Amino acid sequence: MTWRERAELRIGISGMPGVGKTTLVLKIAELARSRVKVCGFVTVEVREGGTRIGFDVVDLANGRRMALARVGRGEPSVGKYVVNLEACNVISEALRRECDLKIIDEIGAMEFKCKNFGEDLQTALRTSPRVIATVHRNYIDIAKKLGLEIIWLTRENWGLVFRQLLIQLGLTQ
Repeated sequence: MTWRERAELRIGISGMPGVGKTTLVLKIAELARSRVKVCGFVTVEVREGGTRIGFDVVDLANGRRMALARVGRGEPSVGKYVVNLEACNVISEALRRECDLKIIDEIGAMEFKCKNFGEDLQTALRTSPRVIATVHRNYIDIAKKLGLEIIWLTRENWGLVFRQLLIQLGLTQ
């Protein structure tokens, strides 16, 4: 059975901050790359002197990286972070790219500051054969309405969830 012949997969990973949601999707993407075309984006913390100062968005297909948000004052903002709307182009391009496995990290407040994020997200979910998304805990209801099956990630179940996803994606021997 080929990748495209398997049933479609729409998984949302949610949980408290620091449980490893981004790490989980990065490890899945790394393992999947040897078998299928992977695309999408991840949002990574940026630290300075041990203190988080913001987030960068990274396009998984081409490595393009741009500041998504930094601590500061200005608009639009999410909490103490000012969102860089130029980074929305990186997110939009990543969501519109065709591939076998699309990683979306994350469905959350900063991403929704992007004008077309909701529309691009819906299109990605409708047209991609496999999607694994991280979902901010305040956006679980939206993710469910978009058709994602939500898995609550904890430090205790991280390994189990990782193995289950590998099986569902057909990435185990």
